[in-house]
Amino acid sequence: MKYLSTTLLLLFTLTGVAQTTRVLIVGDSWASQQWDDGVHDAVFAVNGYPQYISYGDNVAISGSTAAEWVAPSELQKITDALNANPDIDTVQLTLGGNDFLDQWNTALTPTEVQDIQNQIIADLQLIVNHILAHDIRIDVVLSFYDYPNFVDTLTGPFHEFCEDLHNSLGAPTALEINTMGASFEQAFASVATNNPRVSHVSHFGLMQNLYGFPDDNIPPGTIQPPGDISLPSPVESMRLNLGFIVDCFHLRPEGYDVLVQNTYEQYFQYRFDTILKSSFE
Repeated sequence: MKYLSTTLLLLFTLTGVAQTTRVLIVGDSWASQQWDDGVHDAVFAVNGYPQYISYGDNVAISGSTAAEWVAPSELQKITDALNANPDIDTVQLTLGGNDFLDQWNTALTPTEVQDIQNQIIADLQLIVNHILAHDIRIDVVLSFYDYPNFVDTLTGPFHEFCEDLHNSLGAPTALEINTMGASFEQAFASVATNNPRVSHVSHFGLMQNLYGFPDDNIPPGTIQPPGDISLPSPVESMRLNLGFIVDCFHLRPEGYDVLVQNTYEQYFQYRFDTILKSSFE
């Protein structure tokens, strides 16, 4: 996985190239931050597709849940964005993380966990069906999350938010929350099963691979995806809020660079290249 800096990537964007909006970014804070950081357009440009750009206004909404997006008023936002950008043929959907954080904790029984997963799957399926029904040309790529860090973020300045969230989850270890996160992603990915218009790209372990844990004699590049499930994402990969408050769940722009590059390598290059696409399908 190559390391990409958004600032450097933007230097590759070619001026004077006619651009087509082909990708709609829908979802929660991970979608919103990727959109706000301009990652997709930069990744597309450095990989030889400066003519293709993304769009996420009003449909990449921090804090949103799959449960909220099934409301007709929210689905209409997707319809409006697609109508306003008729060249879009791919929707990246990033949802389910807030549903997980809002509902899961370590005290739940396996049956209760299964019930939560089933409801999120049903919500995701409804959203996907809505998107696919809009236009037969449109495909969906499911892009979710990497491991959080509820280890280093529980101390230091203004750590109370992460600590409170960690406590609400039942104070899970890295192994416990990563194991459950992987289980939920596997469940969410079932929406792509047996549907050639829906794909899924996993990102677990990308931050461990990118940064490593040098203080523990684990250099960058040592841990391969899907990573070491007993470890968090390195604190160096976690977003800084207000420039100094370390986030426990979201990535820095450089981390999203790698995540979207991973999505490009596993999905978008086949979507954009007509020769590769024919073999991909």
